Amino acid sequence: MCAAVGWGMFAAAPKTAGQGPLVTATGPEIQVHGGFEYIGQQVPGSTASVPMYGADSGLTVGVSRHLGIRLDAGFAMAGNVLSTGHSTNILSYMGGPVLYPVRTRRLSPYVELLLGGARVSGAIPDGQGGSYHGYANEFAYAGGGGLEIRTRPDFALRVGADYLHTSFFNLNSALSGEGNIRAVVGFAWYFGGRQR
Repeated sequence: MCAAVGWGMFAAAPKTAGQGPLVTATGPEIQVHGGFEYIGQQVPGSTASVPMYGADSGLTVGVSRHLGIRLDAGFAMAGNVLSTGHSTNILSYMGGPVLYPVRTRRLSPYVELLLGGARVSGAIPDGQGGSYHGYANEFAYAGGGGLEIRTRPDFALRVGADYLHTSFFNLNSALSGEGNIRAVVGFAWYFGGRQR
């Protein structure tokens, strides 16, 4: 009799609200990215460029589904530039907005504008046919875009290209702007945020 009463109470029990769907991912989406960087560095007083290779990394915090704030750091270098015996490198550290005009489950094209600084090191012409090594740590900016291709909800392949503006010494040993092309191929990991 006790068993029958127990089973009756169990069968007649109403559904509870605790069995409803769970609410997940209510905070901002955070993305960490890392990968390889190529920079075509402009040579002072020439139309030639020096190919440089290195690494790029960063962090993006989503403000909304279509807008984020990105911090980005990159380092690329090349050895024995134009047979001067000196290497050259660019260490960039920038941040700024990133806009995702369209976001689907798999594809997220983006446009970014990053402001900050860059430490450029390399050969400086001495005006006598030789050169010496120096560096400049000045304001820099980058503008461009790319595409994130999600292979899993928390992981994506990331490809992009920027116009990277830095400063270095020209043939007169005066600081002048350099227009560099930067390409990035890497991976992005997502934490929290809105699942798509």
